[in-house]
Amino acid sequence: MFADNARISHRQLFRQIVLGLIGIYTLAIPVFPEVSGRQGILCLLTAMAVYLLFCIYFIRIKTVMQNPRRYMGKILGSVFVFLYMSWLWLMGVYLLLMTARITDRFLIEGSVYWIVIVLAGIVTYLGSHQGLERRGRMAEVCFPVFLFILAGMLCLGILRMKSYYLGELGDLTLQGWLKGSYQVFCAFLPFTFLPVALGNVKKPGETGKVMRGALFLVTGILMLCLLLLQGSFGIGGYEHSRYPMVEFMAGIRIPGDFLERVDIFWVAAVMFSMLFALGGVFFYNHELLVRTDMEKGAPFLAAGVVAAALICEKAQVSPELFWEITGWFYGPLFLLLLIYAGFAGKKKSVFVKGAAILLCMLPLSGCGVSLENRAFPLSMSADYKDGSFELIYGIPGLGEITGQGKNQEEQPQAIFYQGATPKEAEEAFNRNQKNYLDMGHMKIILLGKDLLENEDALFEFLNYLEEKPSVAGNIYVFSCEDVKALMSFDTQGGESVGDYLTGILENNLEGKPKNAVTLQDLYNRWHRKEQLPQLLEAELVNKRPQIRQYS
Repeated sequence: MFADNARISHRQLFRQIVLGLIGIYTLAIPVFPEVSGRQGILCLLTAMAVYLLFCIYFIRIKTVMQNPRRYMGKILGSVFVFLYMSWLWLMGVYLLLMTARITDRFLIEGSVYWIVIVLAGIVTYLGSHQGLERRGRMAEVCFPVFLFILAGMLCLGILRMKSYYLGELGDLTLQGWLKGSYQVFCAFLPFTFLPVALGNVKKPGETGKVMRGALFLVTGILMLCLLLLQGSFGIGGYEHSRYPMVEFMAGIRIPGDFLERVDIFWVAAVMFSMLFALGGVFFYNHELLVRTDMEKGAPFLAAGVVAAALICEKAQVSPELFWEITGWFYGPLFLLLLIYAGFAGKKKSVFVKGAAILLCMLPLSGCGVSLENRAFPLSMSADYKDGSFELIYGIPGLGEITGQGKNQEEQPQAIFYQGATPKEAEEAFNRNQKNYLDMGHMKIILLGKDLLENEDALFEFLNYLEEKPSVAGNIYVFSCEDVKALMSFDTQGGESVGDYLTGILENNLEGKPKNAVTLQDLYNRWHRKEQLPQLLEAELVNKRPQIRQYS
């Protein structure tokens, strides 16, 4: 049921709203300082209630927003539009920065930021002046797939929740509630641009239920995200993270364990939503310029947004700065603009081709390392001796690479790499290998006794792993007295110690590990300053890996 060429349906409006907002909201709102636990839920409900009251008001001022210069005069109308658009420019820069950083951290490690920003800006701008109805058709087609991915990942996430974490109430103060509610109110400012689009919607006087439905769905998903984060990490267990929802999804396992990076589906959905939102920035920018007879300036403004994003990325500007500016300036400004408004009583194929170009060229901006030139460790060990970290990577077939073949009389020994920090040890490994180290397929991590007894060294190692997005939170962690002997099992050219120990863990009637500790469990306890869980102990018995507690 596509709309005609002049107007979009209520369903298409609803899908555009949700599709353009959910992605960036799941990244930004969980890291707001006051929005966590029961206080975060209350803040979301408060902001939603405010915008529910605004819905009728938005319908009332849609006529003014269709032609602001007619109702406000040429000068005041132009100033009104300029102030309205200035926040769009700010958010355009923010979305481009987030797109580049998410791409580099979770999709294409080592991608060139300026290529990602320029491509994202060009492709999304191509569709910005094609009309609201074409965006509606795109949302009509993509929304079911997008919602299916989100719903599936959130349902899998529920399985990770721990009841004792959900019982934690967290802080609830009047000041925290007011501050958090205002933060969410400012984050919901995109809803204030709906009056600009309502003139192109069928039966605009009946769009109140559409806006209310979108508010309920968006707020509901965000509330579920907060519950999932608390249920998995606990209060205070994720506030340090820049992207807590992505890291939460990294700890999810699909039954059967046939896919290591399950979080890639979530990241892909979030990225698509962000690009759709970026297209919305350029669309509303163009629409407002048309209504002030200044549409010829749209390409220059878009180029300015891209240039500003490049400068901000070069200067490593923090994303929090954009929300701080929104809070102290644009929040009050938009309230005044809305009150004043109340008193002042090209082709689809271009966009499709542009999207195809982005999808095809983004991989070219990455590190360019093909699969045959990558080394995929399935296990890793870490120990700490004499002030140095010792790392061993369990890469099947590494014995052949290092000249330690299976025909040798003695059992081949694993090669360890030392460094004052884990990063230096990794660099020592890279200097001795021709292949790029890809840690995205690891199944287990072995921690030596000396490392476990040195708290500072252990926390430094955990911090090193947490900063690597390719290292999933669902990796099993073991303690081991002799990591070199056990890791030498990987050099024998047969099975991997990672596969072997994972098989022992998951080979039981319940179909899931017994008393196993994952990397995410260690992260949670570490950040919450709790006692670390007791690790299962792995050892080598008759030249075969074993778990002592299972023997």
